[in-house]
Amino acid sequence: MLTLRAVFSAAGDLTPTEIFGALEQASPLWLGASLLCMTGFIVLEGLALLCLLRCLDCPRGFFRGLRCSAADQFFSAITPSATGGQPAAALLMRNHQVPGGVITAALLLNLVLYTAATLTVGAVCLIGKPAVFLGFDGLSRALIVFGMAALTGLTLLFLGLLKRGERLYRLGRRLFRFLHRLHLLRDPDRWSRRLGHMAEEFGRCARAMAGKPAVLAAVFLLDLAQRIAQITVTLTLHCAMGGSLGAESAELWVVQALAQIGANCVPIPGGMGAADYMMLDGFRRLFSGDYAYQLQILSRGVSFYVCTLLSGLIVLLGFLSDRLRALREKER
Repeated sequence: MLTLRAVFSAAGDLTPTEIFGALEQASPLWLGASLLCMTGFIVLEGLALLCLLRCLDCPRGFFRGLRCSAADQFFSAITPSATGGQPAAALLMRNHQVPGGVITAALLLNLVLYTAATLTVGAVCLIGKPAVFLGFDGLSRALIVFGMAALTGLTLLFLGLLKRGERLYRLGRRLFRFLHRLHLLRDPDRWSRRLGHMAEEFGRCARAMAGKPAVLAAVFLLDLAQRIAQITVTLTLHCAMGGSLGAESAELWVVQALAQIGANCVPIPGGMGAADYMMLDGFRRLFSGDYAYQLQILSRGVSFYVCTLLSGLIVLLGFLSDRLRALREKER
C-alpha cells in the first residue's frame, strides 16, 4: 500500500480509476498472454525441480512440484532477499518423503542454475543494449552492478558447496555447538550424526548430477525460460495497452530485466520500493506522461502481487488437501 501510494503521488494526476479504465480498454489477448507468462514463472520452476528429483531417483508428480515452486515464490516474496523461499520448499519436499540429502542437492543445484540464468540474461542485456543501462540514474546503476556482483559471488559460493559438501557438514556442526552453548539445543551430537548421514547422501547426489550434463542443461533452460517469462509480463502488458513490438519494446524488456537484477539482492521483502524505483526510472526515459506510471503499476501488479497471491493460494490449497487426506486416513 505504501509503495503504490508513493507511485501515485509521484504520478501527480494519475488515479486508480484511470488504471482500471486502462485495463478495461486493454487487449484481452495480450492480457491473457501476460497472465500466462506470470503463471509460467511458477510452473517452470516446478518442472525444473521435478527434473532434478527424477534424475536423483526421487520422482514426484507435477502438482507436488508445483506446490514446492509456489512455496518458494510465496515465501521469497514476503521475506528479505528471498531468504524464506528455499526453506519453505525444503519443508514441503520433506513432507513429500524426499530424503534430506536429495532436497539439499536439488534445491542448491536449482539455485545455482537459476542464478546462472539470471546472470546470462543480465550479461546479454548489458552487451546488447549498453545505452539502456547508461540511461538509468546513478542509484539504479549502482544497484544493478551490486546485483550482478552479488549474484556472481553467490553462484561461486554455491558451486563451491556443491563440489565440497563436507563444508556444509562442518558449518552445521559449528552451528549445533553454538546453539548448544546458548541452551537452545540439547543434544548436538545427535543432530551432528543426522547431518552426517544427510551430508553423505548430498555428496552422492552431487556426484550423480555432475555426470549428467544433459539434465543440467535442461534445468538451466527451464530456469532461463522462467526468468524470461517473468520479464516478458511487462512487454505483454505494454502490447495490451496499445504498444507495438519494435526497438522501443526491446528497450522496455531490457529495462525490466535490469531492474529485477538490481532489486534481487536488496534486503527488502520482494524488493518492494527498490524494484518500483528502478522500473519507473527506466520507464520514464521511454514513455512520457502518465503512461510510464500506469505500465509500472500494472506490470508490478501482475508479475509480483498477483503472482504472490496465486502462489499463496496454491500453497494453502495444498495444505488443506493434505489435512483432508490425513483426516480420511484416520477415519479408516
